[in-house]
Amino acid sequence: MIQEEARREGRQEGQREGQQTATILNIKNLMESTGWTAEKAMDLLKIPQNQRVTLYINLSKDV
Repeated sequence: MIQEEARREGRQEGQREGQQTATILNIKNLMESTGWTAEKAMDLLKIPQNQRVTLYINLSKDV
């Protein structure tokens, strides 16, 4: 039981990380192709305000 729960949690964490990576790449692509700011790209992608700080931090890192 514990092992299966750990696997499930690991998969969920991996999915969250994958989604965040995809979101960061989408933001970067919009910024590069349109010249928009990160904020404008996030507005277009309808990213909630409470998620933006983490994304701003990760935008400066290589994904």
